[in-house]
Amino acid sequence: MPDMNMSAVSSHAGFVVKYLLSNWSLDLIITLPFIIVPSLLYFRGLKVAYRDQSEGRPLSVGADTQSVIMFMIGMFLMSVSFFTPVMYWSMVYLYMHMLIHVLVMIAVPPFIVGSKPWQIMRLGVPNRLDGAMDKLATIVSLEGPLASIMRFLTNPLLALIYFIAVMWVWFYPPLMTYAVTNEYVMDLMHFTFITAGIGLFVHLIDNPPFPKRVGNPVIRLGMILVGTYSSFMLAMLLGLSSGPWFSVYSHIPGKTLSAMADQQIAASVLWVLCMEPFVYTAYYNIKLWMSQSDAGEYNEPTPWLKRIKRPVVVPPGSQN
Repeated sequence: MPDMNMSAVSSHAGFVVKYLLSNWSLDLIITLPFIIVPSLLYFRGLKVAYRDQSEGRPLSVGADTQSVIMFMIGMFLMSVSFFTPVMYWSMVYLYMHMLIHVLVMIAVPPFIVGSKPWQIMRLGVPNRLDGAMDKLATIVSLEGPLASIMRFLTNPLLALIYFIAVMWVWFYPPLMTYAVTNEYVMDLMHFTFITAGIGLFVHLIDNPPFPKRVGNPVIRLGMILVGTYSSFMLAMLLGLSSGPWFSVYSHIPGKTLSAMADQQIAASVLWVLCMEPFVYTAYYNIKLWMSQSDAGEYNEPTPWLKRIKRPVVVPPGSQN
């Protein structure tokens, strides 16, 4: 648990040193698989994609300028969460923890998924691993136990339930205390943040070459609505509570912000910042819905929803 000697911050220079230049972090358990390796694969693959284009081949999906910018923004926000002093101060202030919570679960995923990075990352895999990657892709795509497991794990309904569960479960006070006081539980919490966010938004934004599990924009909008209101409800409970939920944030030496004020600011962070990514994703799907309507396209209902057919009523005398 951090020990805050707030009396040492007596000048602007002291503030800068204490809050901006100190306590930078490097948690390889999270940053290596979710930031460092994906970034290396992506930029290596981008180099391959541009080289192929210069040789006359079509530009790979996700190698356009807009997609590259989106990927860089997503990774920048992820890096802010896990490399900067934000991580340290999230163990002092609940609202800083909430900032990481919102960034990783809700703000980062639309940028990463929307950048369509999967083909570019595949190009970035070293040539000596191509055979293993192709074999794995074949096993997953064919019928069999592993393919069944993958279909289950990528089920849209499961992704929505998992997202809501992760959003709520870690705010159970004993679990929050355990996470703040144990670095490995904190890593587990951050792992669930990342996987829940990416796992939901891959169903809300088209991301080739993977097939659409939810092709109907209207159903996507319903999922967005459920996710948004779940976040709003948690923010309301935190902000309107008569007392602080988490004793672990109440007894930090030198912390001048009261636990209740800290919790109310955290509720405001969740209420305000969770809305924008969902709104932008909803706007994307509304545009998709309108374009499909203009084109006369019809999307079959998603396989995880039961299709209800109305009986066809034939007027008397219309049959030959």
